[in-house]
Amino acid sequence: MKKSPAVIFMFLFVAPLILSAGCAPLIKSIPSEPVTFSRADEIISGIKAQNDMIRSFYSLGIVSIKGWMLDSDADILIAGVRDPLTLKIEITHTWGRPVLHILLRDGKIQVLSFQEKQIYSGIFTPEALSRFLPGLSMDREMIWSILSGRPPVVSHDALGVSGTDRIQLYDETGLELEAVYLPLEGSFPKKVVLPAQYLNISFSDIRENSEIPYAGEIQLSGERLEKDLTLRIKNTVLNASVPDLIFTLEIPSNYIAVDLDQ
Repeated sequence: MKKSPAVIFMFLFVAPLILSAGCAPLIKSIPSEPVTFSRADEIISGIKAQNDMIRSFYSLGIVSIKGWMLDSDADILIAGVRDPLTLKIEITHTWGRPVLHILLRDGKIQVLSFQEKQIYSGIFTPEALSRFLPGLSMDREMIWSILSGRPPVVSHDALGVSGTDRIQLYDETGLELEAVYLPLEGSFPKKVVLPAQYLNISFSDIRENSEIPYAGEIQLSGERLEKDLTLRIKNTVLNASVPDLIFTLEIPSNYIAVDLDQ
């Protein structure tokens, strides 16, 4: 089977970087007493600033969505560049057979389904994404943050605090947009709740690359998500050059084209 440009890039470029990359845990103590508003603002601003520091990334890992499309874990390859926002996801059976390739580029989404032998194309919307990942209704910024192992921070007008471990983000009407739960040690959130998306995102196995902390394991769950999704990252390289050739799809000539905009 012909290897994709992303797989070739993995061997020629990513592997040497991975061998030299450190994965030190982030250790930064937070107060055990109730979080102050100033401290909460500092934490949220810090998370957003670190999110903005990621201009590109390349990750290899394992994805588990038991009961949906896959009966077992599958390999996942993720590549992204920030400007303009472009993402490529390749899901492959552990024995090498491709399952699904997803490309977000120029405000559009393309999904290559090897099981259905179809190529789906259209304008990107959260609803278009949820067609392939039922229950996941996220904009591109949220997707970028989560796939890069980072907690998303929604645009907000005010924040509040509850006890020692919870920061809430509100819009101008007082509607809660996001809840950020802090760990006992460190300032990297252990969980983020997005009420409008009915989504809980848990982060664990915190590491660092290019002095930016990221989660090595991300779990998504929620009442609208048909199956819990777990992403376990083996290796990530942040802010390295990613060849544009990766952000293409090799579409077999006999695949049926489906317009998502109709």
